[in-house]
Amino acid sequence: MGPGSAPHGVIVGPDGAAWVTDGGLNAIVRVDPVSEAVGVFKLPANRPAVNLNTAAFDAHGILWFTGQRGILGHVHIEKSSVFVVDAPRGAGPYGIAATPKGEIYYASLAGNHIAKIDTATEGDATVIEPPTAGQGARRVWSDSKGRIWVSEWNAGQLGMYDPASSQWKEWKLPGPGPKAYAVFVDDRDIVWVSEWTSNALVSFDPKTERFTSHPIPSPGANVRQILGRPGEIWIPQSGTDKLAVLRTGE
Repeated sequence: MGPGSAPHGVIVGPDGAAWVTDGGLNAIVRVDPVSEAVGVFKLPANRPAVNLNTAAFDAHGILWFTGQRGILGHVHIEKSSVFVVDAPRGAGPYGIAATPKGEIYYASLAGNHIAKIDTATEGDATVIEPPTAGQGARRVWSDSKGRIWVSEWNAGQLGMYDPASSQWKEWKLPGPGPKAYAVFVDDRDIVWVSEWTSNALVSFDPKTERFTSHPIPSPGANVRQILGRPGEIWIPQSGTDKLAVLRTGE
């Protein structure tokens, strides 16, 4: 993707292309699935080395992204323009996700909170405090009802914020000293978390509020992101240079 490229996160956009947060280029990169052409949307020159993390598309096709050095940004694709603003409370913006309605939420690892971005603005965000102080909110994902699920790294917990009621719930992951990194909600609204201490993929059923642990065969998998499609959960293992799939069946 160019000299100095260092891809961090990748998602598939509504156009079917791969959209990458590239920390090395300090840019958002689009890779066309047909022509394999690479398009680079560089951040403004006055925003160098923001430590780009992940991205998500809102309901209007605008791509929003986070940078751990305290920024939020978005790419207006039709205008080929990139906007960057300071995040509330500074450093920490990490995982980001869209709800079924196209609303955007992100987690701040260093800031120990989640926030909702006002997509009608340049990036104004409202901070939402989890019940556990210093929990280390790392990644977020929405279920089909628009509830926001949060992996709480420091606390070893799974959190859930319901915007409809403005209420929180939290659950401790199984095992001693758990570390919750990535979170993903599948098409059945089952929540999946990568748990680093036990080297496992942990599923959570919101109806029964029970966890099930699925040990990863390769030691030290260090799964940092989870994605999936109906019947399959895909996990990139940063610690082993492997890509794994867990098939859930019907």
